[in-house]
Amino acid sequence: MKEIIISVATLGGFGALFGLLLGIFNERFKVEENPLIKQIYDALPHSDCGACGYPGCFACAEAIAVREAPIDACSVGRQETAKKVQEILDKFEEENSNNN
Repeated sequence: MKEIIISVATLGGFGALFGLLLGIFNERFKVEENPLIKQIYDALPHSDCGACGYPGCFACAEAIAVREAPIDACSVGRQETAKKVQEILDKFEEENSNNN
């Protein structure tokens, strides 16, 4: 019985230690993402069809955010999506011009 208690305590201790270390490393090595990419990605239809020439909607959103792709790159979303993306870019540029 004593061996079982020691085993459970040891495994629990290791679990707590590794959980703590994962939490610390998660905060320490966090990668900040561009919020503009997330907003553009949310406006896209998420079909991941590749018709835009990019492997998926997230890659297309990244390209639009850094101005490598036009706002109407998504052929699936048509003009409605292009209009949403343009509104997002206009709002982002307006916020950045006010901060400077």
